Amino acid sequence: MRITASRMLELSTLATSRAQSEVAEISEELSSGKRVALPSQDPVAWAAARRAAVRQAASQGRGEALALGHDHLVETERALTTIGDALSESKQLAVQAANATTGAVDRAALGVRVAGLYQIALAAANSKNVAGEHLLAGSASTTAPFDASGVYTGDAATRELELGEGTLGASTLAGAALTAAEGVDVLPALGRLVTALAGNDLPAIQVAIGELEVAHAQTVEARAHVGSLQGVVDEANQLRGALEDTMAERVSALTDTDVVGAAGELARRATALTAAQAVTAKLAALLSPAR
Repeated sequence: MRITASRMLELSTLATSRAQSEVAEISEELSSGKRVALPSQDPVAWAAARRAAVRQAASQGRGEALALGHDHLVETERALTTIGDALSESKQLAVQAANATTGAVDRAALGVRVAGLYQIALAAANSKNVAGEHLLAGSASTTAPFDASGVYTGDAATRELELGEGTLGASTLAGAALTAAEGVDVLPALGRLVTALAGNDLPAIQVAIGELEVAHAQTVEARAHVGSLQGVVDEANQLRGALEDTMAERVSALTDTDVVGAAGELARRATALTAAQAVTAKLAALLSPAR
């Protein structure tokens, strides 16, 4: 089959048009930095990138919750430290009051000091996080968990936090840890010392010393538990950050442009376009009427 000159010009024009489109496409890819910006460009890579991006976004949301959980545990540890310090100082005052040479007036004065420490411990036990929730209230976080006499009115429930993909873990401590369920009722024990000092009741003061030893150890144990929970949350947050970095790298690998490779391809396509334009121009000149 004979190909006419006009048909050759038509084919050359089509080739030039395709070359122009290819150069424009690669130029756009280099400009945007994206090899796959639409599903039509690479359906498999686009879908995989979307899945990675969804995991990355979910991890970022988990990070916000982990940060709040971390802060809650930090505040809880601070509250327990305050309670523990109040118990330790109160025990020292009780030992001083238990001395046989200490009189009623001095014991009453020591009782005033312990009463102040009791109020400090009670306030710490009823303290709140930045969201206004009581740290040690269990499930009823909007209600102060300890009444004026130091009795715990909350429950033993703890809040769970999503630590990782499909993994949950406790992120709070209930005030039940400071009750007889774990040793003694910590705040009421401190309150009994206040009463014993005010009443100059030496036997009761001596009993209170033993109770405060147990209460202090109990508080230290609760604080250590909170520290372990905080460690788990912090580790989960580190793993979350690593996951997000991995997902970001995967999205980049699936969709970003290989700049060096694309630049080389652009140079080759540009050369081909120049050649196609030259051929088209020559055919056009040959077919143009002579002047």
